[in-house]
Amino acid sequence: MTPLWQAVLATLVVSTVALVGIVFVFTRRLSHRGELILLSFAAGVLLATTFLELLPEAISLERAPGNIFTATLAAMIGFFLLERLLHGFHIHEDEAREGHVVASPYLILIGDGLHNFIDGVAIAASFAAAPELGVVTTLAVIVHEVPQELADFGILVAGGMTTRVALLLNFLSGLTAVVGALVFFAGGIAVEPYVAWFMAATAGMFLYIASADLIPQLHHHRTLHPGAALPFLGGIILIALLRELSG
Repeated sequence: MTPLWQAVLATLVVSTVALVGIVFVFTRRLSHRGELILLSFAAGVLLATTFLELLPEAISLERAPGNIFTATLAAMIGFFLLERLLHGFHIHEDEAREGHVVASPYLILIGDGLHNFIDGVAIAASFAAAPELGVVTTLAVIVHEVPQELADFGILVAGGMTTRVALLLNFLSGLTAVVGALVFFAGGIAVEPYVAWFMAATAGMFLYIASADLIPQLHHHRTLHPGAALPFLGGIILIALLRELSG
């Protein structure tokens, strides 16, 4: 099997991790408290992924001239403007009265799609170097993707999607890993130098979603038990542990 097909098969396997939310499909609907716990977990996962994985990797991989944090800032500005546009079309009366709007699930789909695309490029580059390295990289990505995809699923459901729709869209977002692998083999020399910029931009997207949407939303629910901070800290600790084990 050629490195191309090895990478395609590996990224297809990685994409199925997005189906981790299937554990919730057979329940009628997540409880309100369950949604908030998942959002708390998601905020911790996104922040930890930003500061412990994406930005350090982007700095270590930087080859292009200039400051890659420009991409982080640009992504945050872009998401701010995009969210203003989305809220203009989807705001509800009860949300307007409360002065609060839930995080848009479309933002997490965009951010996660780019993140998965980067994973696909990394897996493809590893298989191009050596099959053994490709397998190890694939396993590392899978381990890291489980909490990430569970967090994303929680955000989609809390954004108003049914569990089945959230599961489908999360899986389609996961398939961008396959696109990343194909793009690498189609023009790896042209794409590889900009992986650091893609990572920095994804970090900006995740940072914006966690700090501008998820955390304020959690603070808005005053009836939520203080113990809801535990999933937030748990998400951070989990990503930190996975980082140490894979590093």
